[in-house]
Amino acid sequence: MTTSISAERRFLSREELELIEPTHHPKLVELEADDLRATRTRLRDMHEKAKTVARHKRREARGKGPPRAAGASGTQEHAARRTQIFSQALRRTNRQLQRLEHAEARARTTAGAQKALALRRRADAEAQRPSPGRTARPGMRPNPSLRRTVEADPAMIGRVSQAGKRAQARRDAAG
Repeated sequence: MTTSISAERRFLSREELELIEPTHHPKLVELEADDLRATRTRLRDMHEKAKTVARHKRREARGKGPPRAAGASGTQEHAARRTQIFSQALRRTNRQLQRLEHAEARARTTAGAQKALALRRRADAEAQRPSPGRTARPGMRPNPSLRRTVEADPAMIGRVSQAGKRAQARRDAAG
């Protein structure tokens, strides 16, 4: 569950708010990669600190440990919400940093591909290829068939086969 900015104001001090504020959308996009990395380091430290305080508050609530820093962070729920807020800010920062790194990697890949294409085109333009030699020009000519062509009427061809069938049938019937 995301935490609204007004809820963040309720749970965090001014110094912590100054750290969290640039991790929200309009300001997050404007940050450079180095600034994001520095913010991420500070957020990790604050998140670890908030987790430690929340763990101690949970132990206090169960009666397991002595109370520490009586006024710090209020109740156990308050400490848990602070941990969530820092975790969400850290997630937003990591995502933006990942977007920037992906964009840089894509730009490097594109530049490398364009450079390779330019080298390939230059090599193709400078290539000295031998002439193809003799070519067919008009192309292939058909070879005439050496087989005889039958110039008989198709009906006559069928008549002869039918006569053979009838003669065989007569022989079978007689014998």
